[in-house]
Amino acid sequence: MATSSSTLMGELKALRRGRGVQAPGIDRLVGPALRAVCGIGEFDGAEVVREKLRTWVDSMVRSFPEDLRLAVTTPLALHEDAQHAFLAHRIQWLADLADRDSRTIRRRIDDGLTRLVEAASRHAARDAAPDGWHIQQLHVLLRLDGAAPACTERWTIAAERDGVDEIPWPVTARGEFSGDHDIRVVHGVLLTDGGLRLPRPLMAGETQEFSLDVRIPRIHQVRPVHQFRTSRRCDRFDLVVRFHPDRLPTGVSTLGEQGEPLAVNSVGEVEMSFRDTIPGRDYGIRWTPRETAAPRPPTVLEPRGTRCAHADCADEPVGGHSSWTAHLGQTGS
Repeated sequence: MATSSSTLMGELKALRRGRGVQAPGIDRLVGPALRAVCGIGEFDGAEVVREKLRTWVDSMVRSFPEDLRLAVTTPLALHEDAQHAFLAHRIQWLADLADRDSRTIRRRIDDGLTRLVEAASRHAARDAAPDGWHIQQLHVLLRLDGAAPACTERWTIAAERDGVDEIPWPVTARGEFSGDHDIRVVHGVLLTDGGLRLPRPLMAGETQEFSLDVRIPRIHQVRPVHQFRTSRRCDRFDLVVRFHPDRLPTGVSTLGEQGEPLAVNSVGEVEMSFRDTIPGRDYGIRWTPRETAAPRPPTVLEPRGTRCAHADCADEPVGGHSSWTAHLGQTGS
């Protein structure tokens, strides 16, 4: 599992105290194990954390017997009829409902939490990446308002096992970007021949942030689209594309056959956020450039004449930007 069963059990027992999940400032109370299994990001606020906890618990206990479902949701204060301020009062409510004494109910609660941890272990074993990490959050800022495109990518990765100290990047990246792209580490990792070295080995459930800048000295004639695709778990992908105020597109939409129209805001930016992305699916936007007196093909961050040889990658990009860090999310090898 992404974290040890004993650690997750300890965090669940601590969480059920007091007001449980309804406690104010819940975002400061959840530990790394719960953050890992629930996909809670570093910048998620209290209400988002509360909702992710509820969603995770509901998905795990759906197949439990009714008595064990109640034994999990009641002490955590997730049952709508048991929102008492103290755990003892919620236990008594459950004891009255089941017509049992509180000691019996406490044993049943322990059984329920044990089943919850077992279910989480099976779920994590099925979804865990073989190299032990996933993307917790990726924020991309693509700037098209300067002389040449520039892209800043801010990553937060989460370890699914102990000892993750380096994450790989595809061998094709060096050939694709050689000479044309200036890739710089802004902070958080060290670029090596083998990949990206982390400051220290991560324990299961711990996260690491890092940022990268990709700048293109030359203009590439490519289609106006920015896409992100990954074969691994990605909890959240945020994209901001900033256009030049004198070169605003005539139309912007999400990717896909039935792309949803998007509006460019008053400062020339389009923002999108995607949660729990599906591996292998494309996420991003495309736009229609505005015609000018001397039309020039739009520019995005895309290597010319290259294909990714990795089995997890498409033979050829759908069209448009596919940064090497996006490939990093694809391959993990």
